[in-house]
Amino acid sequence: MSTRLSLLAGAALALAAVAALPVLAEAQAGNRTVAGRVRRPVAAGGDSTGMGAASRVWVTLHRVGKDTAGPIDSVQSDANGRYRFRYTPFGAGDAVYFASTTYGGIAYFTAPLKSVNAAADETEITVFDTTSTTFPMSVKGRHLIISKADSSNLRTVVEVFELSNDSLVTLVASESPNAAPTWSIAIPAAAQDVRANEGEISPDAFAAQNGRVSVFAPIAPGVKQVAFSYKVPDSSFPLRVRAEAGAVVFEVLVEEPQGKVQGQGFTAVDPVTLEGRNFRRFLSQDVKPDAELVVDVPAGGGGGRNLYIAGLLVAVGFLMMLALTRSMQRAASKRGTTVPTLRPRESEAPLADRLAQEIAALDATYARQENPSPAVQTAYEARRVELKAALAEALAEVPVGR
Repeated sequence: MSTRLSLLAGAALALAAVAALPVLAEAQAGNRTVAGRVRRPVAAGGDSTGMGAASRVWVTLHRVGKDTAGPIDSVQSDANGRYRFRYTPFGAGDAVYFASTTYGGIAYFTAPLKSVNAAADETEITVFDTTSTTFPMSVKGRHLIISKADSSNLRTVVEVFELSNDSLVTLVASESPNAAPTWSIAIPAAAQDVRANEGEISPDAFAAQNGRVSVFAPIAPGVKQVAFSYKVPDSSFPLRVRAEAGAVVFEVLVEEPQGKVQGQGFTAVDPVTLEGRNFRRFLSQDVKPDAELVVDVPAGGGGGRNLYIAGLLVAVGFLMMLALTRSMQRAASKRGTTVPTLRPRESEAPLADRLAQEIAALDATYARQENPSPAVQTAYEARRVELKAALAEALAEVPVGR
């Protein structure tokens, strides 16, 4: 599988999608414009931030709605990295429009375009060169969520990480058979039923073996959320967890009134209630690499449900992280110091927006196949139908007037 996007294939796919779009009876009136630019870090000749133009790259305008979805136009950026579209919205009024480009085999997106004449930050796309030379990611936030034991005396554990790539290159896994992952973390030896949860990593780029979870997805500069879950027997407690790379903030939620957490700087704070379930909450800041914490729960705490709301907890955990960051900033301002601000990215976007971007990424991946086999084509179409159905449900739940 080639890791480079064929420009001709991308253009052909866009044109085919335009030709295949049905003529809808209720077209929306009024033209809209998209005026943006594609930027990349440069060694010399850039602006004050070290950024310069990414010239002659293809940019695609996408539309995702309950009625139809797909690329609707493509254009090549000019010598200054600028691109421009003019389009007329059509079909369902709550459709999402956004632009994307593929650089070095990696897809990059704008946020959903909400303005009639979208420009400036709304339409800017920043791309990066890639490297397969691994380097450590800093952990801005780590969240450990432990449920009550179920009828099989198994406890569901959800782990959520906010990883920060502080470089100016996108880290990718090489194409060699024994390629190193872009990120990896140890999990308990007794962990079973390990699976990726809702986050920014596709399950296809996720692996669990030999007591470790590994990610093979590209990690671009900035903050990316990784979430996964597993089950451990009640006999695994007290559970020892090692903070391999440390963490700016480490949060533990325990669904046991008598649950305890011991370790570097962990303090019990106000509990939280999620979907009618109560969790004790423990926090620590500036956790050092390889620091160890111990989670203890009372024996015989069976009768709980599986943590089927893991996706919700992931989202709430990220909001908790942001709230704590603001609290840290307020405390720092009183001391006359500063605390780096965590940059929320796609994980903070509405579900409909994230689904739309996943569809665009799927289109870009399929476009890289010069001669897709029937099996690949079937898998692509099935996944696209699945994502469109999920997007339709998400759009249907958006309140009127949002």
